[in-house]
Amino acid sequence: MERIGRHQLLWFFIFLVAVWLLMLSVQVNLVRKANSNQKELFRVKLIEVLDNALDPLDTLDYHAIDSLIGRGFQDHDIPYSYNIGIYSDDEDRFLFTTEHADTIALMENGLQYQLIYLMDDESYYYTVYIHFPSLMKTFRRNTFFSYLIVIVTLILLLICFIQFFTILLKQRKINSFRTKMGHFVVHELKTPLTTINLTAQLLRDKSVTTDEANRDSCLDMIVDETKTLELLAEDVLTIFSLEEIPKIDKSGVALHNLLETVCKIHKPRLDECHAEVNLDFQAECDTVLGIQTHLFNAFSNLIDNAIKYRQGDLRLDIVTQNQGNNIVVKVTDNGIGIRKENLPLIFEPFVRFNAEDAYYVKGFGLGLDYVKHIIDYHKGSVAVESELNKGTTFIVTLPLKI
Repeated sequence: MERIGRHQLLWFFIFLVAVWLLMLSVQVNLVRKANSNQKELFRVKLIEVLDNALDPLDTLDYHAIDSLIGRGFQDHDIPYSYNIGIYSDDEDRFLFTTEHADTIALMENGLQYQLIYLMDDESYYYTVYIHFPSLMKTFRRNTFFSYLIVIVTLILLLICFIQFFTILLKQRKINSFRTKMGHFVVHELKTPLTTINLTAQLLRDKSVTTDEANRDSCLDMIVDETKTLELLAEDVLTIFSLEEIPKIDKSGVALHNLLETVCKIHKPRLDECHAEVNLDFQAECDTVLGIQTHLFNAFSNLIDNAIKYRQGDLRLDIVTQNQGNNIVVKVTDNGIGIRKENLPLIFEPFVRFNAEDAYYVKGFGLGLDYVKHIIDYHKGSVAVESELNKGTTFIVTLPLKI
């Protein structure tokens, strides 16, 4: 599955559509052929009935001919109502038609039966037209329903094809996700494990002089790298939690209090980068229906990003506003920013931009993907505005609890 590329999937989908069109063409032709065969069998039966009823013909009484035809139909269980017309080939006109018969329908849609009348050694040629109005409607109705059944069946088959193709794409994405995840996990594990191993060997090496300051420095290094491993473990757990959020009853969440709490939790790190945090709560209504833990984590990720991608002293502005039945939260920093061409991809997993322009930032590039997942789950939206080397603004819109 991992080896299947986009082009192969595209060609496979085109192949499925071509197969579907071929099946549609075959089925339509089969229906048309079946209807034609049905009409031909009925025509052959009528000819046989007329041969028996009008051979030999010993009268030119048109009403008598009509009566003979009707009796023949009755004897052969042909219950359909019909109109007849007797057309003189010599005079080029209808000599007799059933009452209210449509001569155009008789000639265009009626069955033609050649009638020869001999009198005084002379032959008179007539054509008997027989039209079954109700039978024609039945044929058309049966044809319509046959086509309808074929088309509906093949549409359902096409939907199954598309569903199968969608599942195939999803499976390919999952496999790619797992491959990337394994690559990044191994890459992220290697550095802290190597550091811990070397530091531990240094502490055990008695030949190396280690005073108390050096020992504390080594122990601090081990503690720091252990924390890195803990954060890595949390990131991996986050990866697997992105698939589905547990079914938890939503409740009213006061967003202003939540944002203040997020800032307090991050205060030690904000102080380290000499951050100036401005909270401007303009929204009069701030209660949303949601899950407090997930919303806390989403906004915590935005602040964490501002800290990671800062340049110099951090300035962080958090503004809330009401727009209709929504609350809009704008989180603005003065960090390194994002190039305009990269903005459409910023919420994709494993995507990380501009880190090489500043310094190495640990992580998988899953934070914003997680934020979007959480905000979408709360029936909201998240957008981003950014300019390189000037900063970034994340705009989160959430529906208010009404």
